[in-house]
Amino acid sequence: MFDRLVLLARGKILYFNYASKSVDYFGELGYLCPDTSNPCDYFMSMMSKESIELDYIDESVVGEAGLDTDKIDKEYEKLISFFVSNYQKSELHCDAHEVHPDV
Repeated sequence: MFDRLVLLARGKILYFNYASKSVDYFGELGYLCPDTSNPCDYFMSMMSKESIELDYIDESVVGEAGLDTDKIDKEYEKLISFFVSNYQKSELHCDAHEVHPDV
C-alpha cells in the first residue's frame, strides 16, 4: 500500500527505494523471504539483533555463562555493515534529498 520503503538499523540506511523491489534485492544478497512470510515481518527479523541471539540458542552455543553478548554485538554490527555497504554499492541506492527536497 506504499511506494517506497526505508529500512534503518542503528541509524543507518539499509534500503531506501521502491518497496516492490525490496524482496528481490535482499534475495540477491542471500536473504530470501520465505513464500509464506510477510516481507515486512521478514525484514524486521533478519535485521534484528534478536535473530542473531536466536541463532546462538538454536545452535546450542549457549553455555552455562549464558549468551556471549559481546560476540552477538560484533555479529550484529557485521550484519548491519554488510547491508549498508551492499546498499551503498547497489544500483538501487538513492539519496533521500533527491527523492524529496524537504527530507
